[in-house]
Amino acid sequence: MRHFTFLIIFLSIVVPTFGLAQTDPVFQAPDTIEGAKEGVLNIGDKIIEAIPRAIAKTWNDEVIPLWRRMGEWIKAEVWEKRISPTLQTITDRVKELLGQEVEKRTPIIQQELEKEKEELQQELKGGAQGTATGLWERFRTLFHKD
Repeated sequence: MRHFTFLIIFLSIVVPTFGLAQTDPVFQAPDTIEGAKEGVLNIGDKIIEAIPRAIAKTWNDEVIPLWRRMGEWIKAEVWEKRISPTLQTITDRVKELLGQEVEKRTPIIQQELEKEKEELQQELKGGAQGTATGLWERFRTLFHKD
């Protein structure tokens, strides 16, 4: 058991360092004094170049996946398990109440529609000629100046 525990601890320390060792270092030790002078003078440029890359890597590798996982969790745990069933219950109850009211009023609405239909047919039979001339007169008055 001790060997197994030691092996797990050893691997948890060593394996991540292998992953970090494979990337190119941003800063390197200079070989000469002139290189050190140039490095000191150019360190600001190197930092300015390294910061956007570090931010972009952190954003792409950690922040965006985290927000996606949070969105998926909210959709699954909050929306689908809690909010959606409650809304479905409410909409079912509203549909039930409205359905009863529609059934009550359907005969009344049909009677009103029949009355309107008859009135329109009578208006069309009696006033079709007068309506046509009335429309023509209205059209002419649009362009006639008083």
